Amino acid sequence: IKGVKLKISLISAVSENGVIGSGPDIPWSVKGEQLLFKALTYNQWLLVGRKTFDSMGVLPNRKYAVVSKNGISSSNENVLVFPSIENALKELSKVTDHVYVSGGGQIYNSLIEKA
Repeated sequence: IKGVKLKISLISAVSENGVIGSGPDIPWSVKGEQLLFKALTYNQWLLVGRKTFDSMGVLPNRKYAVVSKNGISSSNENVLVFPSIENALKELSKVTDHVYVSGGGQIYNSLIEKA
């Protein structure tokens, strides 16, 4: 994205056949996976779509950039809502130099070549 200097890291657990989730659920459990996610994303910005945000909720000690065309209702000061990925990245580049993309599939697909 022109004018945006931001390190973009995609973070996900992926099954052997390429599945990152099943609707709001993660259809597996891998020992240590959630601890690794916590360690990497602690005190960091997460870029997520609305459905992913709805399923994961607000995790402690993280800031969220939620992409939603229709917006969401959140009074949490650590949750910002943007109408597009491009808008989110432009605004995030003003407050951080690194963002973790945490889903869902549409967000991953849009950013996989930029990460």
